[in-house]
Amino acid sequence: MSENKDVILSVKDLHVSFGKGRQKFEAVRGVSFDVFRGETFGIVGESGSGKTTIGRAIIRVYPTSGGSIVYDGKEITGKISKELDREIINKIQMIFQDPMASLNERAKIAYIVSEGLQGRGLSKEEIQQRVDAALQAVGLLPEFASRFPHEFSGGQRQRIGIARALVMNPEFIIADEPISALDVSIRAQVLNLMSKLQKERGLTYLFISHDLSVMRFICDRIAVVHKGQIVEMADTEQLFRRPLHPYTRALLSAIPQPSPDLEKNKVLEIYDPECHHYEDDPPVWTEVEPGHYLLANQEELAAL
Repeated sequence: MSENKDVILSVKDLHVSFGKGRQKFEAVRGVSFDVFRGETFGIVGESGSGKTTIGRAIIRVYPTSGGSIVYDGKEITGKISKELDREIINKIQMIFQDPMASLNERAKIAYIVSEGLQGRGLSKEEIQQRVDAALQAVGLLPEFASRFPHEFSGGQRQRIGIARALVMNPEFIIADEPISALDVSIRAQVLNLMSKLQKERGLTYLFISHDLSVMRFICDRIAVVHKGQIVEMADTEQLFRRPLHPYTRALLSAIPQPSPDLEKNKVLEIYDPECHHYEDDPPVWTEVEPGHYLLANQEELAAL
């Protein structure tokens, strides 16, 4: 997966489980992928597929039950030193899905954005300078720092969420459905802002979404997740040009068409897991063409 490219994040055979005993549920099952420095890597899937769980496991919000996560050459799963934990907090940040719920309504913007800087030996003047710079970077005036979240629109609130991540000067940002709660007219503004910041700061993004049309606009590569497993992964245009897994084709068929005639006449594909015959011929993760990976058994690979 990673020949001749600078891998900033490597996830190998990741498992994440919730509950115990009979109530135990495995939300992520054997997920593996690399993210290259400076790219936007997308994880797409329907609600409940496990894509957000993968992101939160990487940022250490959720504990892993198996596998390995290596960031910049350092293992970050399980118990790690305080020094490495602080380093990871500085280098990896997350933009959350709902800007209406992810900001503390009782706190002013200055505190919300600067919260990660507290207890790091910075003076009040240094913290204020970094908050002002982060707000300006996302197109907001520094004087907005004295206001409360309810005084802002949804798009402005998401910009505040981005500023909260940027204030730590991260290298890697996990964007979990960052525009799904926004009006359509605001979505392009936030996506363009993220692309601009990536170019200016050399950021690497892990972009999580259920919307493949959005992923096509911003992602370099896409991994398709179904029930906690990656079933297909490829360069973005390669995936759109030649989707191989029936689940991927079903997701693509659900994308709205810009033409009313095309939308009216399009045929939705319904994914039925029973189409696979995995009982005696289990699936394996296979590179079917350069950079294009597929979870399929021998019967399915022979039919390509």
